[in-house]
Amino acid sequence: MRKLCYVILVIILLLLAGCAQHYYQVDNGQVHLYLKAPEAESVYFISSLDGFRPHAISKMAQGKWRVTLPAVSEFRYFYLVDGHVHHPPCKCREGDDFGAFNCIFSPDM
Repeated sequence: MRKLCYVILVIILLLLAGCAQHYYQVDNGQVHLYLKAPEAESVYFISSLDGFRPHAISKMAQGKWRVTLPAVSEFRYFYLVDGHVHHPPCKCREGDDFGAFNCIFSPDM
């Protein structure tokens, strides 16, 4: 029984760690989007704000990548990590035209 409890605890911790791979913070009218990808060589942010054009973003300490945008309007987004499309887990999302999904940021949420 005790071993089962440890196994369940480990599974829960792994699931929670996976959720921390992508998050955002709103501060002073700006949204800071973070992606944890320590092994990545390049990360591009792609959003509906400018017709889904890729923008290179900078790597921070501890393998985090960050992009900062005005938090004034809703937009859809995803990442391109080392040349591969990356759709992170996100609270709000919608299907795209390619069978995947885009994350949605809304300043009202």
